[in-house]
Amino acid sequence: MSESWATFAFEAANFLLLASLLGWLFFRPVRAAIERRRSQIEGEQRDAAAAREQAERERAQALAQRREQESQLDALRERLSREAEAEKERTLAAARAEMQQERKRLEQELLVQRREQVRTAARDAARAAREVMRQLLAEIRGPELEEMLAGAACRELERLRERGALAPIVIESVEPLAPEARARVLSAAGAPNGAARERLNPELIAGLRVHTARGLVDATVAGVSAQAERLLVSRLETTAGHD
Repeated sequence: MSESWATFAFEAANFLLLASLLGWLFFRPVRAAIERRRSQIEGEQRDAAAAREQAERERAQALAQRREQESQLDALRERLSREAEAEKERTLAAARAEMQQERKRLEQELLVQRREQVRTAARDAARAAREVMRQLLAEIRGPELEEMLAGAACRELERLRERGALAPIVIESVEPLAPEARARVLSAAGAPNGAARERLNPELIAGLRVHTARGLVDATVAGVSAQAERLLVSRLETTAGHD
């Protein structure tokens, strides 16, 4: 072997030895560092993927919660709207009822006022009619009127006597009674002559007013006029009450 080939072989052997030594001393730690870095990157990627999955799950959960909250808010708004509408209807119904009651109250007040006005007018008309009747009967006063009133008094006394004894008796008249008239009244009352007491009353105008234990018999011009007044007032008030 020539010297040049020996030198080449020796250098080649040294290169291989140096390469082996460098591979053992340098490339192996680098390779290990690269493997550790690759493993770290893969771990970080797995962690990032897990984080993304967690974020997606949280986002989906948040979206579901948001939708649920929106649904609850919609239900709440609808319920509040229904309650507001119901409250408005209750308020309107209460206002209508109050207005109806106020209207009825006013109508009742107007009716009462109208009836009172009618009663007042009836009383005034009845008083005027009573005065006209009193004046008319006073003008036609005479034996015929006295006889008519005395007869009416006696008939009423006979009716009262059916209930029981009428004594004691008080007879009112404008003038002292004649014995025949007194006897007629006592006979109708079923009382003896001494069971009656007489009393003069010019305001009666004409006729007899007899006080008994069973009630009053008023057959006088004043009494007839007052009775006509009461009857007229009653009829006018009844007519007004039916309007």
